[in-house]
Amino acid sequence: MSHTLFELDVRLREIEPPIWRTVEVPGAWSLEAVHFALQVAMGWTNSHLHQFKIGDKLYGMVDVDDSGDLEIEDEREYQLQDVVQNGGSFVYEYDFGDGWEHDVAVKKATTVGKPPRPRCVAGARACPPEDCGGSGGYENLLEALADADHDEHQSLVTWSNNFKPERFVLPKNGLDLREKIARLRALADGDDRFEEYDVDPDDAPMVELPKPLVEAVLALDPIERASLVALIAASLANEIVDVRHAAVQLAGAMKERDKKRTRVHRKRARS
Repeated sequence: MSHTLFELDVRLREIEPPIWRTVEVPGAWSLEAVHFALQVAMGWTNSHLHQFKIGDKLYGMVDVDDSGDLEIEDEREYQLQDVVQNGGSFVYEYDFGDGWEHDVAVKKATTVGKPPRPRCVAGARACPPEDCGGSGGYENLLEALADADHDEHQSLVTWSNNFKPERFVLPKNGLDLREKIARLRALADGDDRFEEYDVDPDDAPMVELPKPLVEAVLALDPIERASLVALIAASLANEIVDVRHAAVQLAGAMKERDKKRTRVHRKRARS
């Protein structure tokens, strides 16, 4: 039995030097599966809505807020090879707030004997941080990170986790996307078994933060949160261990909030 392998060139619009990836996926994959492959290859976290613009049609997540007003096809019902051919192209949009549009071109479609595995085989530059404000916000972020005298330099270094825009590393034989796709799918479906933790689970928080304080911090925008963390760290340097645990607790609360939002969107999309 033969299979089709699609090689996709993926590039973020309005970014120079370009942020790009070369991704291999099975042609028989649904557009939903291609979505997960693009998320992993680019470095996104599946925290926002998305859609495909192919020809004069939209394909994406159905049964989510406001989707009833759009003429959008269910991405689960269409295979990549049925909606785009060798030499064709389409647009993949992620995060309607920041408006990240990816130009995706089919570099080649080949027939192979074995079921192809999804891989990222080439690329350049790191994926922008989530929620940085689209291409304009990203440009401002890079400007602040590059200038130690910038008013927001330190807060944005903290908020972006010391983001390095040129950092992109691939294994010699490319990155097999299957494991990370499975993790994103599991998280989207509310399955915590594949969840990755940034800290050792045994390193449990020692500080019990008042619930109103946690809620107040969660209500801040990312830059304000980063500034608050920097202020706490500077003023309580002698109690750095307790500060670290408090920061871990806040980060865990924010992650859980974002995960719940994603679960709601995916649950609606799969209903």
